Amino acid sequence: MLAISVDHIYSHNVFSASLGTLPYPLLADWHKKVTKEFGVLNEENGTANRSCFVIDKNGIIKYCNQKFDANERIQYEDVFKACETCGKEA
Repeated sequence: MLAISVDHIYSHNVFSASLGTLPYPLLADWHKKVTKEFGVLNEENGTANRSCFVIDKNGIIKYCNQKFDANERIQYEDVFKACETCGKEA
């Protein structure tokens, strides 16, 4: 699991420290290359839409939600189901 944000790495360090630690890496997409390629960059304000992708070990996108709402429990359940499916593939 990785988290990617267009914020600067220094902002990530402050954010991570405010939570204690994160159980996954928080990567900085400072040049906005990844967010553009995944179609989640808001070009008007230079931010990324909160999104979630599950990508299998072969690089195939198995789940995509480009408008992830952290307050919606069902969206987490969908992500967990997609992760379980990836783990069962040969």
